[in-house]
Amino acid sequence: MVKRLSRKELYELVWSEPMKILSARFGISDVALKKTCARAEIPTPDRGYWAKKEAGKSAPQVALPERPLGMDDEVVVAGGSSHWYQAWSEEDLLAPLPPRPEFHEPIEVARERIAKIVGKLSVARDTRYWHPAIDRLLKEDEKRREKQLATPHPMSWDNPRFDTSFERRRLRILNTLFSAAARMNGKPTIDGREARSIHITFYRQHVGIRLDRAKQHNRGGYAAAKPAESNDSKLSLSILAGISSEKERVTWQDDETGKLESRITDIAVELVLTAELQHRESAVHGYQWRVERKAELEEKGRKRKLEAERAERERQRRLEQARIDRLLKDAAAFQQASEIRWYVEAIRVAHSFDEGSSTEALERWSQWALAQADRIDPVRGGAFLKSMRDEEGT
Repeated sequence: MVKRLSRKELYELVWSEPMKILSARFGISDVALKKTCARAEIPTPDRGYWAKKEAGKSAPQVALPERPLGMDDEVVVAGGSSHWYQAWSEEDLLAPLPPRPEFHEPIEVARERIAKIVGKLSVARDTRYWHPAIDRLLKEDEKRREKQLATPHPMSWDNPRFDTSFERRRLRILNTLFSAAARMNGKPTIDGREARSIHITFYRQHVGIRLDRAKQHNRGGYAAAKPAESNDSKLSLSILAGISSEKERVTWQDDETGKLESRITDIAVELVLTAELQHRESAVHGYQWRVERKAELEEKGRKRKLEAERAERERQRRLEQARIDRLLKDAAAFQQASEIRWYVEAIRVAHSFDEGSSTEALERWSQWALAQADRIDPVRGGAFLKSMRDEEGT
């Protein structure tokens, strides 16, 4: 059973009873529950904790650490490997709303916390150790180089991509940023043949960046066509509004005050801080979405209720009309039956004055006519009682 809890709620649960018992309530194994806690950086009791508690021995409880920057406060339990993509059920959405997201740590305090962890950064001119994501690019480049040397007619398409001083500079800056982000659990991803699609994932937040030649603008303020490649081209680094967005949150570039390398610490801090900003924006947006979705579902429920009430009133109206129609039909049948009996009696009286008529033939006809009266009479035939029983059972 998928359950959404805050980090604090789950932390209190895992320290309230053994994991095997608690995990069974969620329909998962204790191993799966422990992994869920680990992803949310929630400490769990060690193996001997509950034995010590039962024996009356001291068993200290590990405090819940502060939420890492960029991490969601909500934890989805029993949601599988893609737990944060689990769809909301109507039952979840109609449940009482949680408190509106609040962030007790001011963003400037969060910035200072990041700066302390990141420290003072510098971009080395001679890089000895490359981040694995960049090391992969360089190894792919080496394969291209070897292929070019082994081919009698090399194609420009297979040229190494990162041999120029401009591209090497890009990689050195990225290497410094990736290493700094790793201190805050940042995991970079580089896509594309030219390594221009880049983002760093902090828990569930994906921070897109663009590091390339600075855009040049013409007199009208529009971006001009890219100049011919040059190793002394100015670099520009932007943190994007999303990994597939062209919109920029903030941008730095080489200018008269200095190059990007001189601002690398500020860039790294802002990069990590963006993950926290995205988390906060997402949390507020998600809460507002829940408010609106709940209102929509409640309105749909109210309309369904009104429609059901209208349909019930219509059904009762039809039943009442059918009851009236049946009453009128039975009354008419009763009247017809009575008239038949009166008619038979009148015929018998008239026959008593006619000595030439056949008494036997008259009696056969009278019995037939009276049987027909009894058949249509709702009182004699029991149709009235049957109608009453049908109405009681409706």
